[in-house]
Amino acid sequence: MRPVAFGEALPAGTRLTLSSDDKPDRFFTVIKFLLDETSGVALALTGGVPTYQVEEEEGRTHLLIQLTIEEQNEQRWCLWRPDHAGFDSRSIFEGALVGE
Repeated sequence: MRPVAFGEALPAGTRLTLSSDDKPDRFFTVIKFLLDETSGVALALTGGVPTYQVEEEEGRTHLLIQLTIEEQNEQRWCLWRPDHAGFDSRSIFEGALVGE
């Protein structure tokens, strides 16, 4: 397993593991990779925002948004379900790993 690089275009079918110190690991399969240029402009980023459409083990579809925190040289992964209004602390993960 290795960390996912910022903006890495993972192919459909790739298995992802989201992790954080304060919650159990979550497992997903990539459906599609997108680079959202509009969100990149809105967030004052030089490029787009890497976004993955993923499916969890129970079959629900989510958007997984990869954000960089430049001052701290860190990344955060935000998991969003279209049927939910917003994000909460359960939606934020510190890292994502992909099998090699």
